[in-house]
Amino acid sequence: MSEFFDKKLKELQQSLEGRIDFVGQERVEELTKQILWSTGALSFIVGLVLQSLKVSVGIFSLGFLGCCAVVLPSYPSYNAHPVAWLPKLDEYGEAVEGVAEPKKER
Repeated sequence: MSEFFDKKLKELQQSLEGRIDFVGQERVEELTKQILWSTGALSFIVGLVLQSLKVSVGIFSLGFLGCCAVVLPSYPSYNAHPVAWLPKLDEYGEAVEGVAEPKKER
C-alpha cells in the first residue's frame, strides 16, 4: 500500500515541478505584472464608480485567479529556450565524457 502512495506522490511531484527556462521566467514575470496592475486599476475604478468594496475585491480576485491560471502551469512556450550547459571539465581543462569520480584523499 505504501508503494502505491509513493508512486502516486512521485507522479504528482513531477507534474507540479514546473520547469521553465530563463526566457520563460521573464515572460511570466511580465505577464504577472501586466495582469495584476491592469486588474488592480480596473477593480479600483469600478469599485470607486459603484462605491462598493465588495465589487472591487471581487474583480481583483477574479483577475488574480486568471493570472494564476495563465502563469502557474509550465506551458511548453515557457520552456522554448532551454539552457545549453557547458561540458564538465577535468583538472586539465579537458571535456569529460562521463561523470568524473571524486578524488579520494589519503
